[in-house]
Amino acid sequence: MARIIYALSGQGRGHTSRGMAVAEGLRGRGHRVRFCGGGAAQKILQTQGENVIPVRQLQTVLRNNTIQARATILANWPSIRNLDQIVRKLADQISEWKADMVITDFEAFSWRAANLLDLPVISLNHQQIVTETCYALPTRHKYHANLARIVINIVAPRTPNRLLLSSFFYPEVKRPEITTIVPPIIRSEIVQIEPTEGEHVLVYYNQPEGSHALLEHLRTDGRRYIVYNFPKPGNTSSYPNITFKPACVEEFLEDLADCRGVLCTAGFTLLSESLYLGKPLMVVPNRGIFEQTLNAIFLEREALGKAVIGRNISADDLAQFHAYIDSKANMNRSWNVRGNSEAIDLIEEELHQSATSWSHLRPESQTAPT
Repeated sequence: MARIIYALSGQGRGHTSRGMAVAEGLRGRGHRVRFCGGGAAQKILQTQGENVIPVRQLQTVLRNNTIQARATILANWPSIRNLDQIVRKLADQISEWKADMVITDFEAFSWRAANLLDLPVISLNHQQIVTETCYALPTRHKYHANLARIVINIVAPRTPNRLLLSSFFYPEVKRPEITTIVPPIIRSEIVQIEPTEGEHVLVYYNQPEGSHALLEHLRTDGRRYIVYNFPKPGNTSSYPNITFKPACVEEFLEDLADCRGVLCTAGFTLLSESLYLGKPLMVVPNRGIFEQTLNAIFLEREALGKAVIGRNISADDLAQFHAYIDSKANMNRSWNVRGNSEAIDLIEEELHQSATSWSHLRPESQTAPT
């Protein structure tokens, strides 16, 4: 068995969901996994009883559903300024735990620490689909695409031992000798769901600031909606068809399982889980976050859902979404594709090929820090 550090981005829940699914698969095959992360990821994992190596979280600042470049740089400046100190401290902690490998899920410091220790690195994420694959792109998106490439090449390793891209679309990869695209890694809570079709549409925006117009469209439309991550208005009686709910994983999964469709920003995890459950999708990517734009483009290009790109959703968009839902009503629309086992197989393959051969990995009985 191997001792594996799984380092993950601390912003949002998607990286955490993927990390826990990968850790479950690796532990099921006898490996030891310890997480490394900060921010929301650290808090969520610690509530699950995980012993997390803490590390600074890089932040993306959004206002009105749009990335703020200058504010994002300023928010991350202390981490940039103290990069060497952060990496060396993390290297000491990884070394103390006697890790055999580092998996980085869009986390900026762990792979640099692994390089200091001459440990093999696997980069497992969705973001590098932007930099490591070939695709046609409308001219209007090229500025944000180039900006995204700069950021991704800073955060993620350029030369990992292996690059695993989790994706629902499959463009040509630039470096096939190290790169494999695997289907989305789906957590067990989603796999266990038996989806049904209720009366509501599930609405989730990762950053709802400036979304009052959307709520007005939902209210005027009159159909039933359950919305998460939106501030509850003081006059909820003015929105009789909308149920406002606070963050709660269990309730969210129940509402996802029973919804007619999903209206959301274009983050990869919720998008993939909705596809897995066969839920009709309309996505509205955060402006300036090109990865989300690319998700939205391919969602439509592959005829897997609808997208509203570069503008706010309109009443006409909403009407078209409901027509789309109705058109799918009698179809077997479950996508039912997951890449969990394939990803675990590839991680184990890299362990075999790494400088520390499989036969020399520490046996489980050997004493080592937990």
